[in-house]
Parts: sequence; structure tokens; C-alpha cells
Amino acid sequence: MTLHELLLPTIGRWLGLLALAVLIGGLVLDVFVLPQRAAELASARLRLWRWTIAALAVLLVTSAGDLIARARIMSGGDFSQLSSALPLVLTRTHFGAIWIARSAALALLVIVSLYRSRPTRAAGLALSLGIALTGSLTGHASDRGDRSLAVVVDWLHAVAATAWTGALFGLVLTTRQDRAAWSAEMISVVAQRFSRLAGYCLLVVVGSGIYNACVQVPTIASLSTTTYGVALLIKISLALVLAFLGAINRYLVLPGLDAGGTRRVGRLRRLGRFTFLGAATARGAAAARLARFVGREALVAVVVFGCTAVLGESTPKSHPGHRSRVSEDQADQAHVTMEELHASGGVPKAWRFAPPEGDAGKGREVFARLECFACHAVGGEKFPRPSRPGPALTEVGRHHPAGYLFESVVNPNAVVVEAPGYTGPDGRSIMPDYRDSLSARELIDLVAYLKSLGG
Repeated sequence: MTLHELLLPTIGRWLGLLALAVLIGGLVLDVFVLPQRAAELASARLRLWRWTIAALAVLLVTSAGDLIARARIMSGGDFSQLSSALPLVLTRTHFGAIWIARSAALALLVIVSLYRSRPTRAAGLALSLGIALTGSLTGHASDRGDRSLAVVVDWLHAVAATAWTGALFGLVLTTRQDRAAWSAEMISVVAQRFSRLAGYCLLVVVGSGIYNACVQVPTIASLSTTTYGVALLIKISLALVLAFLGAINRYLVLPGLDAGGTRRVGRLRRLGRFTFLGAATARGAAAARLARFVGREALVAVVVFGCTAVLGESTPKSHPGHRSRVSEDQADQAHVTMEELHASGGVPKAWRFAPPEGDAGKGREVFARLECFACHAVGGEKFPRPSRPGPALTEVGRHHPAGYLFESVVNPNAVVVEAPGYTGPDGRSIMPDYRDSLSARELIDLVAYLKSLGG
């Protein structure tokens, strides 16, 4: 894959995430944070509405781009075949079904956004949460099934993160021009409400983030050896910075907005305020300081979403079978004497089974003849959508060596992966027995096709 083929999808995903955050966070800010009957907020609400409309437009564009990218992969990179690939993506793939649902939600949101009453804003928020769910249903979390705990937790993580950071964006975008017209009491009320919202969201983000990390990164070593792991470490570090800035706002800056806050603040808090902020200032200066810190939080959040986009376009090391090297191809030739072979237990040291090279094109024909697509989804292929449980094979060749794939076909119970879609009620693999259905040549070709997926 060339740099632009990786960079463009990542940028598109980044823009889509930012737009979703502005949309969800803007609606949360409008419905739950800004006082409903405050006339002085009319200008801010109008500006916030305009930004959510712009975010909705960006979501429409990025969603269309995502569909075109999937169709391009399915057509083998041939843009002339996009028109024929698009109907197949929409009607025969899991991504297509979710994309149609997402498009319907976006269309309804466009209609709802034309009206600015409180009920329609609440309806728009509900639709935006559904749009966030479609992201979890087509991301890494869906590897365990659409109704799995992983999807629910990933969705909660997305909702909490976008509500928190999106409301941050909304505050920055709406208060830059309107803050001078707000009373000190209004600024204090809005800041305190947002602080409580951010605190609750932070708890959800931390809890769901820990769960997602345990699912997608099962070993500590993979944090430094994979693109996914490195991006996750950077994201966690930036999230800690975001939480630190939020803590300064909540416990050191906000008390300065209250006329009696300086008197009520404790000794440790006064010490912390002096350490990080300097001497106490007037309420107007405290409001300006609050705005500066919120702006810094928003900038950090933009970079966090960039890391999230990289995670979405990277492959998590979430399969137990990843004990082998990700970049491993065929095993090297081993040269030993017969005495050495007998002395080492009948096999060379560090021996791995390596099937001979096969024909991936013929292997694809075997895959289709056996109707393996009935259980296994393969991104970019024109197979029908799976109708039975089974792990997706879109990038299986990147994750496992050829010998492991060979064994998985002829003896699926040699390594039983304990996860939904892998095992039955008896604890054994649900993979059918193909020993009487495959010749040696067909098996070699089938393994070559599987190895080509994502490799």
C-alpha cells in the first residue's frame, strides 16, 4: 500500500471524527449545558447551530468518500469499475448495510436540523448517537459480532469522548466573540455545567478505554512493536494531558469565577493555583484564563482524534494467534545433519511447518466452491454476506504464517480460539471438516489465497 493510499483514508477518518465530535458535542452543549431561557445566549446558539450544520455536511462528504474507498478496494483499485462495485458493496456486504443505515440517519438529521426547537435538537442528538453507533459496527470492535459487548463498550467510548471534546469545540467556537456579552454569573454557570459533564464523560472514557485496550492489545510488547500500539500510547498520553488541563480548569480556575470562591478555596487549592496560574486575579481575568485553557484543551483534543484515526486505519494485535511475527513469511530453509535432527527430537531447532507456494487465484476459486464466505467475511471481495458466525478473514494473511493457516484448515481443533464465532457450546472449533473435500493441491492453493489477504 502506497503512502497516499494510507494517508488519504486516515485524513478522511480524522475529519469525520472531528465532524462527529462537533455535531454530538454541539448538541450536548446546546441541550444540557447552555441555560435554555437565557436571552444573552441567542447569538451563541445561532453560531453553534451553524457549526453543527457544517459538521453535518462534512459527515455527508466523508461517508460518501468511505463508500467510494470500499468500492475501490473491491474493484481492485480500478476506478472504471466503481459503478459496478458500488451496488455490490451496498447490497452484499456488512459495511454496505451499516452504511445505508448511517445515510438514512444523516438524511433524517438534515431534515431535523432545519428546525431549532428544543424537541428537534433532542431528536438530532439521538440521531447523532445512532451515527456514532454505525462507526462501532464497522470498526475493530465489530470483529466479535454486531451484538457483542465490545461494540457496546466502543460505542460508549465514542459517545463519551465526542460529547466531552465536542462540547469543548463548541465552547471555543461560540464564546470567542460572545464571551464579552456574557455576565460573570452566566460564564460561571456554563463552566460549572460543562465541568460536571466532562467529569462524567472522563469516567466513561477511562473505563471503556481500558476495556478496549485489553481486547485489542493483549500483550504489553505489542504497544511498542505495532503501529496500532504506538498510536494508542500517544493517544493515552495526550488524553492524560487533556485530563490534566481539565483538572486545572475545574479545581483552580473555576473557583475564581465565584465571588466567594477565593475565600472558600482551601490551602492546597490556593497553593496549586499559585503554582500553575500565579497570583489570584479578578473575575474578568479568570474568565479570560478559563477561555485560554479551554482553547488549549480543544487543540489537544484535535490531535487525540488524529491518533484515533490512525488506530482506525491500523490493525490491532487482538488475536491470540499473534504469537508469530506479523511480518513473517515462509520459514527459512534449515540445513542439519541426521544426527542433529535426531538429537533435537526429530525436528530442527525453532522448526515451523511451511507449506509450499501455491496459486492464490486458484485458491480463491476453492474458497468460493466450498462457500467459505457463508461464515467468513473478506473485505474487498464480491462474495455474498456471511449468514453464519465465523471470524472475518480480511487481513488474516497479515496476522498469521502460512503454516498456521494450513493447520487451521486441516485440524481446526489444534488451536481453539476462545471467542464468539470460533467455538461451539462443546468448546471445540465450529470449523467444518474439509479433509474429504480438498486435494493436497487445492489445500496449498487455498492457504496461498488466505495468506494473500492483507499480506
